[in-house]
Amino acid sequence: MLFPFSDAAAGVPEPPGDFDSNYRHLKQLINKAIKSGVPIEDLKLIPKSSSTRKPATLSKDDLLRLLQLIRSIKSRCQTLLEAPVPEELVRDILAKESSQRLPWETEALEKAEKWRSDLVRARTLVRAELNHHLKTEFFHNI
Repeated sequence: MLFPFSDAAAGVPEPPGDFDSNYRHLKQLINKAIKSGVPIEDLKLIPKSSSTRKPATLSKDDLLRLLQLIRSIKSRCQTLLEAPVPEELVRDILAKESSQRLPWETEALEKAEKWRSDLVRARTLVRAELNHHLKTEFFHNI
């Protein structure tokens, strides 16, 4: 992430907002720093990590438990991973007027819609379950 590199006191104006002019301005700043022997890091174009905390790490056992959890979720949700009606068929059916659809096409659209709603509901449940396990089981000692 780049921070604004304008400095009114040093005579460096605020660059315009488009990519090309920002790129040229940034290139000029870097070239000036290289010519004058100033380290590029001293320009502070890219911020250092503001967090002084060490990032949390998981042990090998924690990773294995997390992998088992993910596998169990995948096995429970296996039926939702494949659509009951191929997406191409749904597109073709939707291209028709509703009055010209056959009964099985209407049923296929209903199945696809129910699958989508089940998928959204399952996605929320899986996220909640993973968040719960991550907060309580895996990072409790950090």
